Amino acid sequence: MLGQLFTIAGEELKFNYVYLKHQIGSVQQTKAKVLVNGSPKSGTTWMLKMIGSLPGYTEVGNYYGDLAKYHTANAGDVIHGHDEFTPKLKNVLQDEGIKVILMLRDPRDQLVSRMFHVKRSTNHAWNERMKNMDNDEALMLCIEGRDKLPSMQDMIALAQSWLAGDAETLCVRYEELLANTVPEFSKVLDYLGIRNNRALAEVIVERNRFSRLSMGKRIWQNQRKPGQEDTKSHFRKGIVGDWRNYLKPEHIERFKELCGQQLIDLGYEKDLDWS
Repeated sequence: MLGQLFTIAGEELKFNYVYLKHQIGSVQQTKAKVLVNGSPKSGTTWMLKMIGSLPGYTEVGNYYGDLAKYHTANAGDVIHGHDEFTPKLKNVLQDEGIKVILMLRDPRDQLVSRMFHVKRSTNHAWNERMKNMDNDEALMLCIEGRDKLPSMQDMIALAQSWLAGDAETLCVRYEELLANTVPEFSKVLDYLGIRNNRALAEVIVERNRFSRLSMGKRIWQNQRKPGQEDTKSHFRKGIVGDWRNYLKPEHIERFKELCGQQLIDLGYEKDLDWS
């Protein structure tokens, strides 16, 4: 445990050094306004925290589709969104010069993550009804959707609305970000106008890795590695392909019926012959 605390302290010292060095060297650099957008449980929170770790950048929360709030965004603000693309929203983003980062994730992993999220989150409209369901029943409910609970068709359609729209966005796939975090986050920095700063990308990625985020502020607790599950944590497991551990044949059949083609259109399968 003491070794873990020393490691974290060392990481923070390194982060603060690189942070300060970058801050001094970019005094005149204009900060971007950023919207990190995507359907829930697609990796938006992870991306939000990494961008929010940049010098001069601050997380400002979710505007929940309130277009008027976008007009109040300041340079360095990082907005968390689960907004569908509309021409009106596009115009507001363009008028305010807000850069959009769209997160994509395999909808099957997204489904499993969302099911655990709803069962854990006491402020979710479906928490009371879903928390005592077994996982199989809850997964089917999340696939099909119901009153105030979006279906997987709805969840995927939100991402597709941006892919089909004509707004300027940087699309980041969760799987690629997980596999090659520093290079992928470096692309985000380039998009925001922060170029040639590999060291900054490295310390931000290190500071926001799964084992650190899963601890939150409880640095005295043992860190979890990706794959070590905690169903009570927002950062539950942190791996790709976890859907194979939870989806039964009946889930897969229903998923294919409702949104099999969407999965293909997003590039996560070539056809419906998967299981």
